[in-house]
Amino acid sequence: MGTSPTLPRPHAQAYQLFGPGSRADVTDQIPVDCGNLSFVTTTRNENAFLRALLAGRLLPARQLAEMKQAVPVSAEVQQLWPGGRYGLGLVERPLSCGGTYWSHEGGDGGRITLNGVTDDGRRSAVVSMSEARGDTPDHIPDQENAASALIGHALCAGAPSTP
Repeated sequence: MGTSPTLPRPHAQAYQLFGPGSRADVTDQIPVDCGNLSFVTTTRNENAFLRALLAGRLLPARQLAEMKQAVPVSAEVQQLWPGGRYGLGLVERPLSCGGTYWSHEGGDGGRITLNGVTDDGRRSAVVSMSEARGDTPDHIPDQENAASALIGHALCAGAPSTP
C-alpha cells in the first residue's frame, strides 16, 4: 500500500516456469520494465472497474466510443486472440454464444490475469493465475486458451441466445 515495495497480505504466491522442473517463486520479484505502468488489485475490484468502464460510468460516451474503435490484431496475435480487435487499451473478442466482449489482460513475473466484460457492462469475469507457464512454446498459448475459454464460458452463462 502507498509507497510500500511489497504486496499487502494476504496475497497469492507467484510462480514462473523456466524449463522442465524449474518452478521458481517470483512473488517478490521487481518488474524489470519499469516504463510500463501496472496496478495491483483484487479480482472483485477489477470486475467493478471493467463493468463501470463499459457501462459508461467512468468516461464520457465519446471517449469510451474512441476506446472501442478497434482494428484487427496481427496474424501473430490472432494465435492468442482469434478474431481479436484492438482499440485504445481494450481488446474486442468474439463470444461463442454470439456478440463480443472487451478485455485488457496482463501479467508480470508469474502472475497472469485475463478478464472480460460484455459490451453493456452487465457481465464480467476475471481469471487470475499465479503461475506463468513459459517453460515450453506450447504452454503459453495453452494457458491463454484455457483461461480465455473460462472467460467466454462465464460471460455466455445466462446470456440471451442469438439466432
